[in-house]
Amino acid sequence: MSETRKMILLANFLAIAIVLNIIESAIPIIPVPGAKLGFANIVTLIVLYVYGFRSASTLTLMRVLLVSLLTGKFLSPTFYLSLSGAVFALLAMGLFKKLDFFSMLGVSVIGSILHAIGQIAAAIIVLETPAVVAYLPLMLLVSVPAGVMTGLIGRKFHSVWGIWNGNTSTA
Repeated sequence: MSETRKMILLANFLAIAIVLNIIESAIPIIPVPGAKLGFANIVTLIVLYVYGFRSASTLTLMRVLLVSLLTGKFLSPTFYLSLSGAVFALLAMGLFKKLDFFSMLGVSVIGSILHAIGQIAAAIIVLETPAVVAYLPLMLLVSVPAGVMTGLIGRKFHSVWGIWNGNTSTA
């Protein structure tokens, strides 16, 4: 694949992730404050499996930055929680994908769990209180099914992507 084609596809993936992130933030689906299903993470998962960790990292960091700028939340507590969750999730997914022990579904669930842990870690620092740790069990309760759903959707799209590109293997 040419570098130009790859860059165009990654730019399109970034645009899709931004739109999914903004739409999901505007429509509270889960009745837990701050919790989302993580539809933008479907894109991260696909990019991680198709293009690798470096591309997934670039896409994720650009998404967090651009969404925060577009929504007026740059350098706000929300930005730091989002960035922390994204970085924790990305590092976990990259590591567990590399270990090649879990399927894409397992990698997604691990990423979802670490996203919640990353957000709580950032909240402790931003809010200057460890009391937010009490919120972690509820976040984890939401994270596991969200990670499963994200992983199932990501796996389906990854399979379709492989077919489009003449590759019959799936994650």
